[in-house]
Amino acid sequence: MIGLWLVVVLLGGALALPSLLAAASRQASLANCAQVPVLEAGTELAQSFAQTSSGAAWVRLMVEQDQRYRLEVSEAAALQLNLYDHCSRGGATFALTDGTLEFTALRDGPLFLLAERNGRAVESEASFAVSLAPAAPHRPNLAQSQEVPEAVQRRAIEFLEELRGSDLAPEWVEARLSRDVRIIYRPDLQTPAYYEFSVEKPGPNGYEPAGFIQLAAGEHDYPVSHWDVSGMSPTQELAEIAPLGARLTEFYKLDALSYASEYEAFTPVGISAVVDDVVNLGDLPQRIPGLSDLPQEEAELVTEGVDSEGNVEREGPEELPLSEQEEWPSWEALKKEYETAYAPLLAAQTQRAEETWTLDQNLRTNGETLIRGDERAVFGLPNQPITAINVTGDGTTAQYLQQEELTEETQLRGVRLVVLDEPEDPATLLPINVEITYGSGVTETVKYAIANSQALGLTGSNAVYLPVVTRGGVGTAGVAVSQTGATLNSWGPWQYWWADGNTGGIRYGQFTTGGCASGCGATAWSILFAWVDRRAAENHPRWRNHWGLYRENGGLGSDVVAPKSQDTGVRNMTSEIRGHIGTFCIAGSGATWPWRMIDASRYVQPRASAAWRMNTRYDPTGLCWFGACDRNRNLARDQIINRGAPAVVGTGWLQHYPVAYGYAQRSKRSCFLFICNTSYQRSFYVNNGWYGNNNGWTSADVWFAGVYNNP
Repeated sequence: MIGLWLVVVLLGGALALPSLLAAASRQASLANCAQVPVLEAGTELAQSFAQTSSGAAWVRLMVEQDQRYRLEVSEAAALQLNLYDHCSRGGATFALTDGTLEFTALRDGPLFLLAERNGRAVESEASFAVSLAPAAPHRPNLAQSQEVPEAVQRRAIEFLEELRGSDLAPEWVEARLSRDVRIIYRPDLQTPAYYEFSVEKPGPNGYEPAGFIQLAAGEHDYPVSHWDVSGMSPTQELAEIAPLGARLTEFYKLDALSYASEYEAFTPVGISAVVDDVVNLGDLPQRIPGLSDLPQEEAELVTEGVDSEGNVEREGPEELPLSEQEEWPSWEALKKEYETAYAPLLAAQTQRAEETWTLDQNLRTNGETLIRGDERAVFGLPNQPITAINVTGDGTTAQYLQQEELTEETQLRGVRLVVLDEPEDPATLLPINVEITYGSGVTETVKYAIANSQALGLTGSNAVYLPVVTRGGVGTAGVAVSQTGATLNSWGPWQYWWADGNTGGIRYGQFTTGGCASGCGATAWSILFAWVDRRAAENHPRWRNHWGLYRENGGLGSDVVAPKSQDTGVRNMTSEIRGHIGTFCIAGSGATWPWRMIDASRYVQPRASAAWRMNTRYDPTGLCWFGACDRNRNLARDQIINRGAPAVVGTGWLQHYPVAYGYAQRSKRSCFLFICNTSYQRSFYVNNGWYGNNNGWTSADVWFAGVYNNP
């Protein structure tokens, strides 16, 4: 055995000797580390190059695993600064660029800072100071579902149950809400702005992803702000596109479809360092000069049209209030000034959601008013085992109410209530309180009250009937009216319509051209024109003569079918449209003003094979105060419903142009006490132009709409 060991050493000696020498050198250098001045957290250390003979000085930093720190070095502009995992240049290193660094320690210290002069030997560079201070922990980005505010949990479970088994969410027949909930912030709010519940469904290997439900934590946005029944959520997509080794810290929603995440990058020296950039999904908003000068009033919309004969029509104001954008110098600057810079947009969004929140608050405070025939299923909060359900109040007698426990595999899930009768006295309200006690000891109360239907105006000529959705053909839905009874004061079934074909399957996206993104406006028109071209190739009766919108290699040559996935020809098409609509570069993004979007007609003019017409309509302020943008929504809605065709829409604050190819709406006549309201929920299903990723349902509040038609 000894002889064998000697053979190995002799055979490998030429390779092993340098390694052994390096190890010995490292051990010798480490022995000198004990002489390096120590800097504890919360202290400052003065250091001088005069103490060294090499123009370099070491400082030892004592840190603890999982703690956050802020490191600052004075006179940083005149120094070269590097962190090492030991006091030798031969080990792992990480450079400090501006003398400051926030980081999280991934192990217990020490770390070693090496400061060197950069050759400009002036008197002020002879000494410097290093400080190490504890940094505030990152705000949490993940919570367990039971840690989310009760009202948000209630909205999440109610939304899932309302859609479960419906034609709008067939994937959710057996779905459930995940225990893990992402927390999303907004720069103007210190507390969580949104909670993102992942939805999961049974699969061959256990539960698998089935979309998400994103809910606003307060009244700054609609209660349900973004959702989909399949695919990754925005935060999951951010994690997917993040740099390798990134440690995502705080998630932000900046606009309707603009998301970002701060992150730390792992380093070789055993820390994760804060990066001064973000991972973003969708373009980051830019500064909009003049925004604060706009009045809080309904704006006059602009409508523009062009046809194949070259006829141009325009209605609306000639002077447009916003005509430029400015690049933010940094992510930190955007965050710091977000509340001030976008105050009118934030206020307009709050105003649009105000009616929905007022009704929600009244229903939860006073209890929803029910009448004879109403039925309610009250489910427990997600992932919280129920220990007891007690239904109390004057409306719970056998004359008025029938109760049925809802169970799943012997586990109590909720209770179903059926109203059998109502009081004869129009002034009487019979309260019902559903008290749900959970294993944690928490008790939740859901309120109702039974009233006389005549007192609510729900009889005779005032009766409201539920719409019934019936299939109207492949990919579409028609609407019929049921005459079986008055509204049940709950949400009616979703009415929904889809554009023909597979708009979501056209997987185009932005690309870099001239050092800038090609722009979502050009991508949206490319998707829409490709959709028309593909319908023509399929001999669609409405579109069969509209071939040629896409030609060989995206140019003006022979007719070919537009591809579903992006290639060189699609990039050529997008680049040409980009030039026509005046897309400009700002902060690496491609931005397009709404008044230039109609110029995509210049791409169509030399290629179209049949008569055509294009129209756009937009709010030049992007604010959509007091329902100003309803006509924009209706232009896109009617294109989907009446023509089975997609439309380009503008979401957020003059930021993003996706392609809407689905539209859904439902209504609800709700009563609290003796006050009744009719509410609506409306959503567009959009292809975001992100190579087919993150298509989903978003608000139908759109400030822009653009369509292509055969006249």
